[in-house]
Amino acid sequence: MSSQEKIFKVIHHALNLIEFENDWDFFDEFVVCNKSHSGQREFLQKSVHRENCLHPGNGWGKTAVLAKKHIKSILKHFLDCDKYKTLNAAITQDQAQLMQDEIVSLCQSSPMLKGWLLKAVVKFPQAKIRYSNGAITEFKTTKKKGESIEGKEYGYISVDEIALELYLEFVRDKIILPRLRAWKDSQCDYAATPKGFTAWYRICKEIGRVGGYVRGGSAFENTFIDHELLKYQIKGKPQEYVDQVIHGKFLDTSSMMFASRVDKLFNDSLEFCDVKKGHRYIEGWDLARGKKKNADLTVGFRIDISYRPFSICKMWAFQLPWTEKERDNINVDSGCEVEKSSIEREIRKAQAESGARVLVDSTGIGDTLWGMLSDIADPVDFRGGNKDRILDHCQAVIDSGILHSPFVQELADQMTLYQLPDTNLETDYLMALVVACSALPVLRPRIVKMIDVDVFRR
Repeated sequence: MSSQEKIFKVIHHALNLIEFENDWDFFDEFVVCNKSHSGQREFLQKSVHRENCLHPGNGWGKTAVLAKKHIKSILKHFLDCDKYKTLNAAITQDQAQLMQDEIVSLCQSSPMLKGWLLKAVVKFPQAKIRYSNGAITEFKTTKKKGESIEGKEYGYISVDEIALELYLEFVRDKIILPRLRAWKDSQCDYAATPKGFTAWYRICKEIGRVGGYVRGGSAFENTFIDHELLKYQIKGKPQEYVDQVIHGKFLDTSSMMFASRVDKLFNDSLEFCDVKKGHRYIEGWDLARGKKKNADLTVGFRIDISYRPFSICKMWAFQLPWTEKERDNINVDSGCEVEKSSIEREIRKAQAESGARVLVDSTGIGDTLWGMLSDIADPVDFRGGNKDRILDHCQAVIDSGILHSPFVQELADQMTLYQLPDTNLETDYLMALVVACSALPVLRPRIVKMIDVDVFRR
């Protein structure tokens, strides 16, 4: 018996154990060579229905467990060759392709699969994995109500990190379910960390009512991550944050300042774009508060204010030295990684490109950097009572409908969790938006006074 025949025999045995005994342990240990923790194993064993939902906290291992189901489905239908396809969809293309990376990693790290299962891994123009038998896994976005998904049949579909997909119910009913008609064992698994009582919450309840398997789970179930580091990361965080982000619980976020405004701000038909001649812009910047690699980011947004509604057309997020002088000093030390830019340079470069009005968070350390940029930038100071006023203004801008944005996962996540006091919360994307919005007018409804015509008759 050849080595390839031995591999196929092991795979066949593993698939039979899953099919007839619902036992994934052999598949984990001898096919993908990647063990599941108890929560993942439970999901693999019980997610046997047409639709299943997984809503654990960050770090639980959603992507890994769904990647295993893709690989199992491809192997089970290996003789279907190029007729068989699987799909991973997500709210953004970048998020969708994280599953591609996970599948490739599992296949390449497995002695059983490495060297023969994957034929081609394509990133552009359409992300896909082509297998040695001609089967394909595609990676697509749910943008524009899932129009890129229409028209094909899939044997397995995973829909990953779609808690903030505004049209999730439409995508499920009109796009996803009709794609599952070709194979009797076809399935769709939905997975996302909760973001309040959104459409994702309603989908979980609906799938549970019709008999699908629905499971949450805490990041602490994952025995393969450092629990002490996890405890350190959540130390001092609000309980609502811990319950939702770490323990995967659905919470009422209606009292949080920006959670209900996510669907008002984002428009998935918009794309980031370059500067256009004759257009007017505003650029707002939130500055990193630390120099370490694990510090927050410097984030900037460019808003096109040429026409209403205004639109966010570019975003920056990076970790760099604050000033050119600091960058030069760092580069003097030959033992350090050479820094090629600075926050100061990036802000100046962006403004030179667009001619925008620039606003910079001048609170704390930002005051020093603003002083160096005062020739092109205006300060936004959050100290004292200013913070409440500036936050209220940003809410009013969004509520008025004069500002729209392409979907930005990090900004959406921070909007759903933001509350005061915001100590220990990640706020860099949201505060950059708040800074930029401070220069936008809030449209007030026009009040029309009714004139009593009898006054003129007297």
